[in-house]
Amino acid sequence: MGDEADLVAMLRPRDNVLVREIVALGSTPFALADNSGHPSESGPDEFGTVPSDGVVTFINQDGPFEHYERQVRWSGSGANGSRSSIEISQRVSFRLALPYWGWLYRVPAGIALRKGLRPGARPWWATPDRLSPQQARIAAAATLLNMVGGMLYGLLTQVLTFVSADLGDGSSGEQTTVLAVVRAGIIVTLIVSVLADRVGRRRMAIWAFCGSAGITLLAALAPSMPFVAGSQFIARNLAIAALLCADTIAIEEMPAGSRAMVAGIGTLAYGLGAGIVVMTLPLADIGPWGWRLTFVVAGCSLPLILHCRRHLPESRRYQMMDLGRSGRHTEAVSRTSAPHLIDSSQRISPRRLLIVGSIFVLMNVFLAPASQLQNDYMRTQVGFSGTTIAIFILLTSTPGGIGVLIGGRVADVYGRRWAIIPGLSALAVFYTVFFSTTNALMWLSSLIASIIGGMAAPALAVITAELFPTVRRATIRGVVTGLAVGGSIIGLLVGGALIEAVGYASAFAMLAVSPLLAVGAAFLLPRTHGRELEETSA
Repeated sequence: MGDEADLVAMLRPRDNVLVREIVALGSTPFALADNSGHPSESGPDEFGTVPSDGVVTFINQDGPFEHYERQVRWSGSGANGSRSSIEISQRVSFRLALPYWGWLYRVPAGIALRKGLRPGARPWWATPDRLSPQQARIAAAATLLNMVGGMLYGLLTQVLTFVSADLGDGSSGEQTTVLAVVRAGIIVTLIVSVLADRVGRRRMAIWAFCGSAGITLLAALAPSMPFVAGSQFIARNLAIAALLCADTIAIEEMPAGSRAMVAGIGTLAYGLGAGIVVMTLPLADIGPWGWRLTFVVAGCSLPLILHCRRHLPESRRYQMMDLGRSGRHTEAVSRTSAPHLIDSSQRISPRRLLIVGSIFVLMNVFLAPASQLQNDYMRTQVGFSGTTIAIFILLTSTPGGIGVLIGGRVADVYGRRWAIIPGLSALAVFYTVFFSTTNALMWLSSLIASIIGGMAAPALAVITAELFPTVRRATIRGVVTGLAVGGSIIGLLVGGALIEAVGYASAFAMLAVSPLLAVGAAFLLPRTHGRELEETSA
């Protein structure tokens, strides 16, 4: 039951961050005197009248749905009737255009769609902008591939200490050397990135992911440490190249105000993939060879990659650029109805490249040894087993998702630098504390570093793509990744030497200067949030 105000509210077509409604054909004709939404579509000549009985069905004109229908049925009175009690019922049915992840959003979306949203309201779990079905599918596919990337790229980080104990001498020096050699395979990433700008981001993403998964399965049979290093030299760098390609598609397709949040969700999925690997670490306790089973788990992501192809189209910006190279811009504009997507610029700003490159190099000089040697520190200095390490990582890293979500919102509303600066500062301070203790403070510092440090991830994921033009976007992202890997190699080699000389605590106290310098460079980043890529890359 309800009154006239309730009925009028329900009969007003919704236009919010989740859905834009229109009245479906066959609905009872009506009009609302205070509603500017679609009076001509509802059919009546007299504006401001509602029959005493009727059924109106709304469908979505826009929104992330494969199917959407909201039906309002009432009887007993209308807006001009004298009765104050009206029998009103509402039924909402929908199917989200979110392959793989729709089950996560079904309940909160259902509640929001049934209750409706206040004007200007934005649920914390929704993107700041309303997504189209195509954008939702792309975001879901890119998120799944981020999870796969977390499994394939994060694999060596988690199991190297066990691989080294089985096939090598188990020393931190050997591990840092292997990691440095593997990271030198960035040439693989650069080749794939350059090809992605020439033959397509989608094609290279799928092929690189498949290659990485296949080689990872082969590495489960590794007879020696050099074999592991050689296979990961290719597989790990194919994985990061594939991630860059898939994320570039998502960044180019998302609304201007939601790029960082979508990238943040991808970061969470990457963490989930890495977490799956962590959850397999107890397999290492089965025997010296147990780490091989973790490689098998990661390699079995191949079917997911193949299935994901149907939901990951090439980005319209790349299609536009490709048609532009053929002199067929007119056809592209007609097909996409988005002339603003044309970006003929090929100019690369040396200053921007210097700023972004500096941030990633300086950040990774610290983060590479911190993340890569975390498990070795806990195994050799604290005495944790594989199971205990898995529990530690899951308990202290999982809450980092809170920071990633907050960082995505901050980056999209206030700017990229205001998510990067506190994030990198927290990583420098609290990781240093982590490597200086073996008691409860170690757990607390890791937790804080995960939450506050996670704020930087969404902004760092999009800033390079935003500052450079479409025709060079994948290539420049590959170059910046190469610079970041250079910083990682420096950090691993210097960090390994320092650890051998002065121990973990003093070594990381000295390395922490590097991310603090990156914080200074972040103050120089230009404004990119809320602007189209054609503006930010100019």
